[in-house]
Amino acid sequence: MTGGTGRVFALVLACCLAAAAGAAPRVVDAGASSRALDNPAVSARDAELSALAGGGRADELAARLDVIAFDATLDGLAREYLIDRGLHRLATLPPTPAARATVMRLAKRKPVVYVRVDPDHGDRATPLYDTGATARFVLREWNRGHARDEAAQSLAAGDGTAIGRYASIAAMRGKSAQLKGIEDAFREAPARQLVAQRPALQASLADGERVGPLALVVAGRLADAELFGLVLQGADEGSALAAVTAAAHTLDSRTALGLLERASRREDIGSAALLAIGGLAAGDPEARYSLFAALEDPARAPSAAAALARLGDPGVSAELGQRLAAARSEESQRALVLALRLDPTPAARAELARFAESGKGSARLRRQVQQWLAP
Repeated sequence: MTGGTGRVFALVLACCLAAAAGAAPRVVDAGASSRALDNPAVSARDAELSALAGGGRADELAARLDVIAFDATLDGLAREYLIDRGLHRLATLPPTPAARATVMRLAKRKPVVYVRVDPDHGDRATPLYDTGATARFVLREWNRGHARDEAAQSLAAGDGTAIGRYASIAAMRGKSAQLKGIEDAFREAPARQLVAQRPALQASLADGERVGPLALVVAGRLADAELFGLVLQGADEGSALAAVTAAAHTLDSRTALGLLERASRREDIGSAALLAIGGLAAGDPEARYSLFAALEDPARAPSAAAALARLGDPGVSAELGQRLAAARSEESQRALVLALRLDPTPAARAELARFAESGKGSARLRRQVQQWLAP
């Protein structure tokens, strides 16, 4: 049966069966679910859907889903199961107009089969299969693939239209599938094509356009410190936060440290940058002393204290203790005490006990330290 003939047959049969198959929502248990699917007829239909997908026959696969959607001879649970399985297979094939029309129809379906959640977690029913949601997933995947292919062509041509399109879509704060598709193309492109895109990306970032995620893909692919720096300094918060982790893992320690130190002064990502410096500090003395310096900055001190404490290094505890003994201001003392308090090692407790017995600092601070040390 050809795709066109199959579709005509499917739609006629669907109309004939529609009234008979209008099942009301129902709740099933796990046992009923297994029994309904352990059926030769269900297995045969599932195998047919798999064969159509394997042969790249999108129109015929979609036609079968049109029939299954209104097949009154199938148990409702089996029907939803087969539609869900078929939709996932359809997502792997290039969309045709007929297949897209089927998926758009299925995207309007409401869940009809529910399973009861454990009473300890609310005793409520939740959809066992939500074929409408699966259909919407397929549409997003097709849109993502189309955007990826368009962007790949733009990259191969060496023009900047992919970046411009990304910026336009991002400015509308929607179409995430298309944005992800363009990012996919940049992840898969040869490095030489990405190098040609750097000037356009830099200009877009400088103009405040929302191309941070795309710039981050390129920065990571090229291990490009300059581009990482632009994302860390000027991109939206989400992109900048992602750049903190990516820069620490992609760049050499010294280069990453310079970028992260600057990023630590950006209010919305400063804490994350300091914690990332803490990750470098385990093997880099410069990163360690960068954190000690940050303890002197009231805005950054709490995060720097947490980063130092996570090292769990007796040498760091000793250095904190020496600085605490020499500190004169209450603000500095509290930052150093916080770093020691967050460190659960015996070395840190010993430094706190030494401070509490030293008579230095305010009586209130010493009492707080004694309370923390109390068993």
